[in-house]
This record gives sequence, C-alpha cells and structure tokens, in this order.
Amino acid sequence: MGRGRPRKMDPETVLETAMKVFWNKGFDGTSMTDLVNETGMAKPGLYACFGDKESLYKKALSHYNNSFGSPAIDELRNSNDPLKVRVRNFLNNVAHSMLDKNNPSGCFVVNSLVQGASQHTEMEAIGQKYDQNRRSAFIEIFEKSQQKGELPPEVDAKALAEFFSAQSLALGVLGRANASRETITSIVDIALTVLPE
Repeated sequence: MGRGRPRKMDPETVLETAMKVFWNKGFDGTSMTDLVNETGMAKPGLYACFGDKESLYKKALSHYNNSFGSPAIDELRNSNDPLKVRVRNFLNNVAHSMLDKNNPSGCFVVNSLVQGASQHTEMEAIGQKYDQNRRSAFIEIFEKSQQKGELPPEVDAKALAEFFSAQSLALGVLGRANASRETITSIVDIALTVLPE
C-alpha cells in the first residue's frame, strides 16, 4: 500500500512559524535546517513556496510588520484621543508585545536593525523602511497636535516625536534583554512626563 500524499502545509501557518524563528535567532543565526524542523515543511517545499532563506526572511519581516507594526501605527495616526493618550496607548501596545511570552523576546524590526550591519543592503533597507514609517507617524501626529494647540508653540514638535519614536525602539531592546514588567512600565510612565496633561 502506498504512503499516500504528503500533508499539505498552510503557507500562512508556515510563514508565522518562520517569522518566530527569525525573530528569535536572527537571519544569520537561523539555518534552513532550523526552518525545516520548526515549520515541518521539507526544504524543497520551503524553496518552492517562499524562495531562498533571504526571500523567506523578507516575507517574515513583512508579515511581522503587517501583524504587529502597522496596526499599532495606524491606531496612533488615526485615533481621535488626546495626544498623551495616543502616545501612551502606542507605548503600552509595544510594552505588551515585549512582555508576551507567546512570542520571542524583543521586537523583530528592532532586532533586524541591530543586526543590519551583517545583512545585505536590501534586507537592511526593509527594517529601516518600517522604522521610518513609525518615525514619520510620530512626527505627523506631534506636528498636527501642535497646530491644534495641544502642544505649546515653542516646543520642538519634531524633536519630541523623535524622542518617543526612540522610546519605542528602546522598549524593543529592553524586551530582547528580558527586562521586567516593572522596568518596562516605569520607562513608559517616565517618558510620558515630558508631555503636558
């Protein structure tokens, strides 16, 4: 009797798993054997569905951004809450993600930026694009808030936006270092003291 057809793997499930492997180990630290073992998809199947390791990494980073980054940034941009509430909600979302034990530690985009020096230029540029999107969102909402009178006219709105964008990066690094909930929460609280009530 024949062995039957091999079980068909769901590409979205495989991509989700591959994302977590890269998120945890980085591009250089992940081998195709790791991806085969974790996803349960044979190497020829991975290549046929996603391309080589570099192509799969790009797809995994894009999947991460679509799942975690873009929704939070969209909420930051589109919320009608006061500025301080919007920023708090964004940083709390980042903090919650850093403390979620169902996912690898840290932020995949931050990890990719830190590892950028060892990556091809094109791969490094992907992480930088997502980073720039977050920075642009902060600058946009701070400048608009200043125009509406939520910030005093003498405040450097762009510098303040860059500060909070950097805070979200810092939370990603702290998450990778397995900082405690108390440490991450206190950093969010202290950062927000620079904004007016």
